Order: sequence, then structure tokens, then C-alpha cells
Amino acid sequence: MTMTQIRRAGVLALVVATTTTLTACAGVVGAKMTYNDTEKAKITDIVVAGGSGDVTVETAEVTETTITRVIRRSSDPGESYRLEGSTLTIDTSCGVRCSVSYQIKTPPGVTVRGKLGSGDVRLAGIAAADLEVGSGDLTVLNAAGPVKVQTNSGDIRVLDAKGTVQTEAGSGDTDVINAAKAVTAKVHSGNLTVLLAEPGSVTAESGSGDIKVTVPAGSYKLITDTGSGDVDRHGMDSDADATNVIDVKTGSGDVAVASLP
Repeated sequence: MTMTQIRRAGVLALVVATTTTLTACAGVVGAKMTYNDTEKAKITDIVVAGGSGDVTVETAEVTETTITRVIRRSSDPGESYRLEGSTLTIDTSCGVRCSVSYQIKTPPGVTVRGKLGSGDVRLAGIAAADLEVGSGDLTVLNAAGPVKVQTNSGDIRVLDAKGTVQTEAGSGDTDVINAAKAVTAKVHSGNLTVLLAEPGSVTAESGSGDIKVTVPAGSYKLITDTGSGDVDRHGMDSDADATNVIDVKTGSGDVAVASLP
């Protein structure tokens, strides 16, 4: 057994003992185990898979990747992630009534992709994202490249994205704020807010909910359609020859489109 394994086992035993004592008082069988691992290899790609668990990935000016796993189960499920070359695959599944949550800190330049059954995901400072969650909130901050995220049930927040943004939510609100490039956002049931930091195109659609789009001053072709609701244009006239297109549609809800001075 290496020193790292010994140290990890000691921390694990303490966490398990403490958690088991607390849960026994509440009449609950199970344990909460925390693992802390460090990977020195350069990681460029993180693949997310599994059933239930929260995932946080943030970049920092560090030289190694630290991985904190919180595992909720009555016994040790063994390894729940693997590193192959520069690709780190994390799995939130670990058996019946078991979940793994991850907190990862890694150097800049990493892409996050994959599919998660349920859980909240927070990504900060990544290179790009292509991720789908069955149920849970999605937050992406300061992405350097394209962002494509989807949740069947939950809220989506994308802030300060430097690349194109594509979002889709089955049920929940979506906010795309300070996007530098084109945005395509769809909500089946929920409100949708888009704010562009630079002139660009926006396609926004909601089956049921209000849509608010704010763009910098410029020339835009404006297309709006609402089955039931009001349309408010503030400081905008449609230019049929414009390169940038604002296409907004809602089945039931109000539409507000505004141009900043």
C-alpha cells in the first residue's frame, strides 16, 4: 500500500465512522465517504457518465488536477473514475442506492462532455462543453469555446461564454448572459432570457413562457411570433438585409426585444 493509499484510507475511515454514527441516530443505514485524489497527467477532456450525482469542474492556474469524490453508500464501491491518456472519465453510478458527486479543479483548456441521469452540474472556466442531464440544474461560467447543454428538467445558466451557445430545457428557466457569439436557446416550459455582449444572432423559442432578448446596438433582422401574448420592441427596427437575425417564438407568453444604446 502506498503512502497516498494509506493517507486516503485513514481519512476515509474517519469520515465513514463519523457519518455512520450520525446516520444511525436518525435511523438511516449508510455511510458518506470522501476521497481526495491528485492526477499529475495533463487532462484535456472530461467525460461525464452515470445515474445520480452532482458534478463541479473549475479551472485554475494549477499544474495538477485534484479530484474530490463524495460517495454515499453503505460500503466502498471501489474506483469510480479512470484516466486514459489525457481523457478523464467520471462515473456517478456505483450500485443500488449509491451516488458519487465530484468536485474537480484542473488547469485551463479542458473540455467537458457526456450524459448524466440526474444531478446539478457547475462548470467554470472550461474550454468547451457538450453535456446532457436528465434532471438537474446546469451552470456554465466563462467558457472559452462553444457551449451545448441540455436538461429535461432544471434551470440553465450560461454566463460570459466566449463561443456559440446552444441550450435546451424541457422544464425550467434559461438565462444566457453576456454571450459573445450566436445563441440558440429552447425551453419547452419556462422563461428564457438572452443578453448578448457583442452583436450577433439569437434564436429563442419557448412553448410556454416569457422571452426577453437584449442585444447591443446594431443592425438586426427581427422575427417575432407569439401564439398568445404581447410583443414589445424597445429601440429596435427590423432590417431585412441585416446579417444578424433575432428570431423569437413562444406558444404562450410575452416577448420583449431590446437594443442597448
